[in-house]
Amino acid sequence: MSHGSFRKMIRESIHESQKCQRNWDLDKEISDEDEKLIIEAAQNAPSKQNLNFYKLRVIKNRSVIEDIHSKTKGFGPIYSDYDPDKPETGQYNGSDEGEFYTNSQTMANMVLAFCRDEPEIKREENDETEEDRMMAIGLAAGYVNLVATQLGYATGCCKCFDDSIDLYGDVPVLLMGVGLPDKTKNRRQHHSEDFTFPTLKKYKQIDTQIIV
Repeated sequence: MSHGSFRKMIRESIHESQKCQRNWDLDKEISDEDEKLIIEAAQNAPSKQNLNFYKLRVIKNRSVIEDIHSKTKGFGPIYSDYDPDKPETGQYNGSDEGEFYTNSQTMANMVLAFCRDEPEIKREENDETEEDRMMAIGLAAGYVNLVATQLGYATGCCKCFDDSIDLYGDVPVLLMGVGLPDKTKNRRQHHSEDFTFPTLKKYKQIDTQIIV
């Protein structure tokens, strides 16, 4: 049975890893040992029949990261009238008019890009691999979220980016920033622009029933 302090650490990690980090301390580095463990988490998450539905591209080159970040300008004015302190009255205006911002979670110390891969075998001829791929990538991102948080890092996923991103022939399905947060800023403040991302966390109500 786990010691109470260990259980507390797990609980704190769960709630901390749920948050998206938007700015980073680029003067610091992820240690080699931590980097290897984070990558190991991404490589070894569960998947259907333990098959490889995705490729993992680990990006540390700053110029490549900045190029990727420049192609994530998709956070738009749909959220401009949302009041995070009053989620029950917040409305999305649904407009495409206004300023769009880049998703600066992709400016992290390290970016993981999950790209499509095709399993070498199929259990059935008509297997629906796209659904299995999305589940596998989601599980892997969850593993990275929790492991990176327990190691003292922050993360942020990004699905909103141009399909012009080309990683030596591979196009990402999901981008994930991992790194050291900028402790001088609110985690929702854009890394390089005068903008603070809203949070929709108060909308999240998971209907849960325990069946015994």
